[in-house]
Amino acid sequence: MRISTFPHILLFAFVGSVGFVVDATIFALLFELMGITALKARIIAFICAATTTWVGNRVLTFKHRVRTPRLTQWKKFMVASCFSALPNLLVFKISLELLAETQFAPYIALIFGVLAGMISNYTLSSHWVFATKKNVQSEI
Repeated sequence: MRISTFPHILLFAFVGSVGFVVDATIFALLFELMGITALKARIIAFICAATTTWVGNRVLTFKHRVRTPRLTQWKKFMVASCFSALPNLLVFKISLELLAETQFAPYIALIFGVLAGMISNYTLSSHWVFATKKNVQSEI
C-alpha cells in the first residue's frame, strides 16, 4: 500500500507526529542547550513545528488540493494551528483536573489534548487552509 492511499486523517496524524518531534527537539535544544527562556524557546519551536506540518500536509496529506499561493496558505495554517491550541489546552486542563489522582495524569491529559487539537486542526486544514473552490462547492 502506498502512503498516498492512506486516509487523509492518518496522513495528517503522521505529519503531526513528525511536527511533534520537531517541536520537542527544537524546544529542548533552545531551552536546555542554548539557555533561551522557556517561552521564547516554545514560540520558536512552535513556529518551526507548524511550518514543518504545513509543508508535510501540503506535499502529502492535501497534495491533490494545493493551488493557493504558498505564503497565503502558510499564514492560514499558522492561524489554524494557533486556534487549535485552544481546544488542545482546554481538554488538557479538564483532563488533568479529572485525572488528578492518577499516576500518569499529565501524560494522559497530554494525549487527550493533542487529539482535540488534531481534530480541530484537521477540520480547519481540510475545510479552510487547503480547501479549493471545487472542494468547498462540492461540500455545500
